[in-house]
Amino acid sequence: MNAKSRRHAMIRELISRQQISSHERLAEALSARQIEVSQSTLSKDLRELGVVRAPGATGGFRYTMPAETDTTQREMQILERELRDYVTDVARAQNMVIVKTMSGHAQAVCEAIDRMEWEEVMGTLAGENTIFAVASAEPQARVLEARIRERSAVL
Repeated sequence: MNAKSRRHAMIRELISRQQISSHERLAEALSARQIEVSQSTLSKDLRELGVVRAPGATGGFRYTMPAETDTTQREMQILERELRDYVTDVARAQNMVIVKTMSGHAQAVCEAIDRMEWEEVMGTLAGENTIFAVASAEPQARVLEARIRERSAVL
């Protein structure tokens, strides 16, 4: 099991067994189990796992795992969040869709697009703030552009 899989499994276990209300408490609980994690990595892990903060039984809030087990639906939610939060522009050039993101977020958005396995996408390439998504032909690129625009705040 790689480090990320081990960390994700431990996060799931901790959240299901303890009332954890903050990143700091979760990081401390992981550290007690010899898993050191940065704030940014922990935020990304929680987003990937679909963890949400919900009202706790004794007041306050706690992290919870989503009730749904449909991986495709969870990945769609992750993608939509990535698109909504980080995409700043979308353009099309023949069979290529160019997606501009906030600096430092292109890799995460690109990975989310790849995981969706949309049939229009032949491949993607991400830099610091730009993603190139290649479609097989212009009509497929139009469909892909529309999908991305629909799920982002870009009109």
